[in-house]
Amino acid sequence: MKNLKTFLLPAFVMLAGAGSAYATHTAKDTAKAVRPGYAFHPGAEPECVNAQKDCDTEGEVICTADVGMGPEPLYDLNGTSCPSVLREILVK
Repeated sequence: MKNLKTFLLPAFVMLAGAGSAYATHTAKDTAKAVRPGYAFHPGAEPECVNAQKDCDTEGEVICTADVGMGPEPLYDLNGTSCPSVLREILVK
């Protein structure tokens, strides 16, 4: 019985550690998300106009598109407002 405990406890700890590492890695990968971009036109109805372009939630370069007023930054739609600037999708 003692040999069984000395074998199972380390094996359980290793499996729990590997599972935790995998779960953490998956969470980091899902933080980035592709979202449709919306141009903000204050006073228009609706104020957030779909630009028909996909953007990313992370990155360096601001996602832009021409939605009738020249190149405009694109935002993430949240309900009826578009508060968060989106980034260009970078191909790796």
